[in-house]
Amino acid sequence: MQPNENSIWGNIGGLLTDAVGAYAQFETIKSQKNSTGQSRIERTYASPELDNGAAVLIEKPKTATTATQTEPLIFGIPQKTLLLGSVGLLVVGLLLRRG
Repeated sequence: MQPNENSIWGNIGGLLTDAVGAYAQFETIKSQKNSTGQSRIERTYASPELDNGAAVLIEKPKTATTATQTEPLIFGIPQKTLLLGSVGLLVVGLLLRRG
């Protein structure tokens, strides 16, 4: 039983048919390029082989030199921040105890 065009399944079936048709067209173009050697030429431009036989050129990312952090970290938190937070919690605890 075929779904009618008014149901949600009919619309999904149409989408699937269109997707399969687009994929078939893509594969047709790809196979035509392979048969004429066009894809080999395109791959040559995309990733040229280097003189030493390497497939691609890999460049090491350049890292900028930055000044080292002078403040020590405690569990990944700057010492000043941790100290101020601890003092703040101590003050809050003392105020709650007196109140």
